[in-house]
Amino acid sequence: MLKSLSRSWWMLTLKGILLIIFGLFAFFSTTITAATLALYFAILIIIDGVFTIVAAIRSWQDEEDHWLILAEGILSLIIGTLLFLSPGLTLLIVSFTIAFWFIFIGISRIAMAIQIRKEIEGEGWMILGGVLMVAFGCIIFARPALGYESLTWLIGMFCFLAGIVILMVSFRIRKAAAHIKEHIHELKEESM
Repeated sequence: MLKSLSRSWWMLTLKGILLIIFGLFAFFSTTITAATLALYFAILIIIDGVFTIVAAIRSWQDEEDHWLILAEGILSLIIGTLLFLSPGLTLLIVSFTIAFWFIFIGISRIAMAIQIRKEIEGEGWMILGGVLMVAFGCIIFARPALGYESLTWLIGMFCFLAGIVILMVSFRIRKAAAHIKEHIHELKEESM
C-alpha cells in the first residue's frame, strides 16, 4: 500500500488543495442553494474518485490490497455522478448522500492507515482524517435538515480541515518514500 501511496503522493496533495479551496468556497458562500452545493460537491467527489481509481490502477500489479482503493474511487465516482446529474435533489437527499460518502471514505482511510502503520511515521494524521470524516458523516446523518447555511458552513469547515490533514499525510508519505529510496540506494551500493 505504501508503494502505491508513495507513487501518488502528489494526487493526495492535489486532493488536499481541492478540499481546502472547496472548504473556503463553501464556508464563505453560505447563501448557496442545495442544488449548487450538490453540484460543487459532486465535482469534488468526481475528481476524488478519478484520482483514486488512477492510483489503484497504477498500483494494480504491485499491491495485494488494491480493492479497497479501487472501491473507494468507484463509489466516489458513482455518488459524484449521481449528485451531478440530479441537481434538483432536496436538501435531505443531498445531506444523506454527503454523509454516506464521508462515512465510507473515513472508514476506508482508517483501514488504509492501519495497513501502512508500520511502514510510515505519522499514520495518526491519516487516522485522524478518517475519524473526522466518520464523525462529520454521523453529524449530518443525525441532523440532516440543518438548513442550507448550517450544512454549507459545516461542510466548508470540515473540507478545509480535511484538506489540511490530507496535505500533511501526503507530505509524510512523500518523505517516507524518499527515505525508503535513499535506504534502498545505500543497500545497493553496499552490496556492490
